[in-house]
Amino acid sequence: MDEVLVISADEFPKERGKSETKLGNFVADLSLEIANELYLPIDKDSIDFCLLNFGGLRTSLPKGKISRGKIFELMPFENELVVVTVSKSKLDDIELYLYKVGGQPISGTQLTLRSFIKTKEKLDNLDSDDQLKILTSDYLANGGDRMNFFLNPINAEPVGIKLRDAIIRFCKEQHKNGNQLTGKIDGRITFE
Repeated sequence: MDEVLVISADEFPKERGKSETKLGNFVADLSLEIANELYLPIDKDSIDFCLLNFGGLRTSLPKGKISRGKIFELMPFENELVVVTVSKSKLDDIELYLYKVGGQPISGTQLTLRSFIKTKEKLDNLDSDDQLKILTSDYLANGGDRMNFFLNPINAEPVGIKLRDAIIRFCKEQHKNGNQLTGKIDGRITFE
């Protein structure tokens, strides 16, 4: 557990009550990167975006040495990464959920959230064959953290890696390539 996996140039504080955080962006980004490496060779349809939750990230990551034990503190759960396929009509439910909770970690998309009401016209304009492939954890895919829009999906496919192992893999790859971890806030979720 004391094995140093990577050096971090930034601190990644555990924060809540914000639409996005450096820690949330970091984990969502690396999850999408690792999942694309593992998932795309199997399925030609790419993953549209990643959606995780702040509650699953249990501690901050410090500036400096990041050990394997620290990643276990960050992600103590046995959550697997899964790709959930849902109808694009669920996007309204996802946006409304994110609006109500004030944001969650996302990667691969930017959303402008506004208080809105679904309209029949908007739903009628969606092609029933339009689908979204969303990377998430098995906990959230099963409706955890009130993400009920994932229930009864068109399909759910395991990526073949635990979220914790994806974080460890990413950190080790960065270290091997001589990179330090850096964080960013880039306006992934904004409110109108």
